[in-house]
Amino acid sequence: MCTNYNAYKNLRQLLANTGTDGGPTHVIATTRQATNAALDELRDRHSNLHVLQLDGTDYKSFDGFAKQVADIVGDRGLDTLINNAGIAIIKKLDAVTADDMMTNFEVNSVAPLMLTKALLPILKQSGATKRKTTVANISSLAGCITNIHMAKDRMGMIYPYFTSKAALDMITKCLSVDLAAYGINTVAVHPGHVQTDMGGPTGAIDVETSAEGILNVIKKLTNDDSGKLIGYDGTVHPY
Repeated sequence: MCTNYNAYKNLRQLLANTGTDGGPTHVIATTRQATNAALDELRDRHSNLHVLQLDGTDYKSFDGFAKQVADIVGDRGLDTLINNAGIAIIKKLDAVTADDMMTNFEVNSVAPLMLTKALLPILKQSGATKRKTTVANISSLAGCITNIHMAKDRMGMIYPYFTSKAALDMITKCLSVDLAAYGINTVAVHPGHVQTDMGGPTGAIDVETSAEGILNVIKKLTNDDSGKLIGYDGTVHPY
């Protein structure tokens, strides 16, 4: 997980279920900073929370990070990976640059794929035990090609962000095909228009609603849902 505010609420929701039926044995959060006050405070109160440093585009560090995770989860493997890191570069056709496109594509599309690949051995460990094992990529309706016309009057064509999320959706679909044989489901989740720094104060839902919805989607996911784009409220959306 990445430590933006929505991810922080996801963490709190997960930790609240500790000790209940189906609650997590370990919860692993990541932060780009060496220390993070909010996560450190949570870790002090929850012994099953592990906070690891990770920069999502520092690919050379992924093998070491994967070993840290493997040491934490042990032989049971990793049963849930939430790829939550993301940025939004808001540039229209008259202003967009190649660097804008590449930067947004790397963070939102390439990084989740590379991290999933690095963690695949321990995801496979979980899948081999027949436990429900999931890769959830936090996407957006902004990447929906079918309904792109809905954005025309509302915000116009935002090239870097829209295309990076469309790419993430295709990555999700590809992963769902490749990982099915290992008992791993892969889903793209639309978190809603959330009241965050990225979504703005006019977001339609608050962070708590989005976080709870994302976790419910993951909890209820079946094999038939793998490869789909599902909203925080359970709605299946077209790509």
